[in-house]
Amino acid sequence: MKILILTQTFPLTPQDSTAHFMYDFARGLAQIGEKVTVFLPYHPHLKPKLFQNVKITSFKYIWPSPLHLLGFGRTLENDQKLRWFVYLLAPFYFLFGTLALFLLVRKEKPDIINAHWILPGGFIAAIVSRLTGVRLFISLAGSDVYLARRNILFWQMALFVKRQATKLISNSPQLLSDFGARGEVISYGVPVELNKKLPQAPRHQKTKFKKVLVATAGRPVEKKGFALLQRLIPGIEIVSDLPVGDFRKKLLEVDIFIALSLRDSKGNLDDSSLTVLEAMAAGCAVIASDFPGYRRIIQNGRNGLLVSPDDEVSINNAVKTLRRSGNLRYCLGRKARQTIAASFTPDKIAKKYRAIFSSSLSK
Repeated sequence: MKILILTQTFPLTPQDSTAHFMYDFARGLAQIGEKVTVFLPYHPHLKPKLFQNVKITSFKYIWPSPLHLLGFGRTLENDQKLRWFVYLLAPFYFLFGTLALFLLVRKEKPDIINAHWILPGGFIAAIVSRLTGVRLFISLAGSDVYLARRNILFWQMALFVKRQATKLISNSPQLLSDFGARGEVISYGVPVELNKKLPQAPRHQKTKFKKVLVATAGRPVEKKGFALLQRLIPGIEIVSDLPVGDFRKKLLEVDIFIALSLRDSKGNLDDSSLTVLEAMAAGCAVIASDFPGYRRIIQNGRNGLLVSPDDEVSINNAVKTLRRSGNLRYCLGRKARQTIAASFTPDKIAKKYRAIFSSSLSK
């Protein structure tokens, strides 16, 4: 199957941590034998030839090159509002993105288009899907749903994409609910190769004098809940801005990983953060917000703990319990690794996507 993935963010190199899950996703499809092309906006520092088994094609939408400022995590300020330059560049982005995608589809003749984020890429993909007849599958990732609900023009654009799409897919049932749509719920995947480097001794055998490392990770935006975590857990380490290999190695040192995801003051939601899956793959004892997306991954008390982000007492009790019990940390971490290996590696996620693509194409 020839799959054309449309995204506005992607790692600039294989070690870049920005949206690395998109590379893992594309590589997972390639790993199970699909022919994958990734279509995305131009960035002067993108190195397409460094990515293995995945073809990278970018489009330019403005001159000179330094004005290519859209995508790659630069569009939203605090994941809440569009930066001022977006309004100036967006018309060129949509025009030249649509033209470039149309020409690429005519040339490569993909079987399906899979656009991640309903805006902006989904809108471009929907126009090209309408013009060419190629089936469109939309993956809702989070802030796209939030943006669509903030503006009447964006909402109408999103509804057009929804009507054109063969199927909607999201990593969180809550995002589908926020969008008022039905669809399939499939998480993104994370690799588990680094687990081979985990120490053989279980974590509960560490000496009582060993400091228990509590950490969280991600971009410093309100919906990640960092301010609350720093107040509740003085000294918590925030892991950010590391190359993906270093980030995954760092997680191997973490005893307790906590993702206190929130619906922020503007209404944007952080559910099913990939940092949780990365921490589980590394064998951390994970505490996460009791949100629908996390409930599909974490069985409370078996492979992690779920807490309400509004219940400070429960959050503190969960952290204290894990700090005191090395055996519980070890058991939760071991089950967490098993969960990721069984159901959430990139190749397993790719097979779920392929099943949806194949089923829809056969109708």
